[in-house]
Amino acid sequence: MLYLISDIHGDVKSFKKILDKINFDQTEDRMIVMGDIFDWNDEGIPLLEFMSDYLVDGSMQLIKGNHELFAQMYIDGSMSERQWIIFGGGGTVRYIKKLNVDDQMKLHGYLAHLPHCIEIESPKYGNCVVTHSGIHCGSYIRNVDRSINITESIKNAVKRDEYRFLISPDIHNVPFADKKAFDRYVFCGHVTTSRLNEDHSYNVYKTPYYMDLDCGNGERYRGGKLACYCVDDDSIFYI
Repeated sequence: MLYLISDIHGDVKSFKKILDKINFDQTEDRMIVMGDIFDWNDEGIPLLEFMSDYLVDGSMQLIKGNHELFAQMYIDGSMSERQWIIFGGGGTVRYIKKLNVDDQMKLHGYLAHLPHCIEIESPKYGNCVVTHSGIHCGSYIRNVDRSINITESIKNAVKRDEYRFLISPDIHNVPFADKKAFDRYVFCGHVTTSRLNEDHSYNVYKTPYYMDLDCGNGERYRGGKLACYCVDDDSIFYI
């Protein structure tokens, strides 16, 4: 089975519970973690350490989210500690400060080379792209038939301004005509679904063109939860 999960935000306990709930088998199953494993919780680095065996054997893949970029920027000095704390990085900062310089640079190199999107096939949605923030309106690349090439548009957005792409909520605001022109279905996170659902629920937000899986795990104190989507049978699991 192929599973998608996003915006865990350092919640090792809930992540372990979701793996148990879906009976994740690293010899048979695969999971794409769609960014933002850090921040809003003190255990972002321990979460990455827990995931390490899965990442090494390929049963899990991690996509870069804006909070992974914040960690990268903090280590290379392009984001201040104060700014990152404002963005929820206080706990992650404390862990990174405990690392020696070599380990900090290894972490920086790993984060810097994370992919921004992965293409998959879905029985329900066909050709799909899994990414963190979605798509940036000012970076469209169009195919010959004028459809919007999602993968190339993401690459273009990252090349132009990675930070701007990863913090962008554009996918939720693009004109209807543009959504109809997407050449692939998009799975994303980044924007909490309570801000998208009409009933303000922390449930997965589905549209005919994209799906948002950030169900507010970083806001559990408000009722948020962790969601895991199974691509193979279109089922959703919550913790």
